[in-house]
Amino acid sequence: MAGGDFLIRPITIDDAVDFNRLVGVVAREQRYLRFIDTPSMDKTVDFLRDSLGAGNPHLAVVVGGNLVGWCDVCRHSFEIEAHVGTLGIGLLPEHRGKGLGKVLLDVTIAAAERLGFRRIELTAFSDNHRAIALYETRGFVLEGVLRAAARFGDEYRDLVQMARLGPELIGL
Repeated sequence: MAGGDFLIRPITIDDAVDFNRLVGVVAREQRYLRFIDTPSMDKTVDFLRDSLGAGNPHLAVVVGGNLVGWCDVCRHSFEIEAHVGTLGIGLLPEHRGKGLGKVLLDVTIAAAERLGFRRIELTAFSDNHRAIALYETRGFVLEGVLRAAARFGDEYRDLVQMARLGPELIGL
């Protein structure tokens, strides 16, 4: 999907170096992800190989030829949870607040639903109000608060658990 001056496309294993760099930038902010530094290249390659091999939607937003964001939904591994996936998303700081996250999220949710995901879960830090508000506009609802679930040095932070159900599950 192309729009304005960006492109949303599937991530490939050839994107591993750029994806690793991108995840590292967001992780080191210690505001959005549940880890604090760049994963090793081996872990990044393994993650991409496993995720892509499992047929999970794993998309990138590209601006000026550079990966500036990603969004993925990774299917749960237990048979009884095969309809459930966990969403991950991130954008470089200079590309936030421009609507790219909304488009990337919408495209990824649509891809996940086409692949049979009926429940998409995520966690977000409770003070990440902008992301939580975006998720709510996309049908995610708060399911609970994981109190003091993360610790960055001496700072404890709460996580919120959210989920979006497919239309056929709403009202169950």
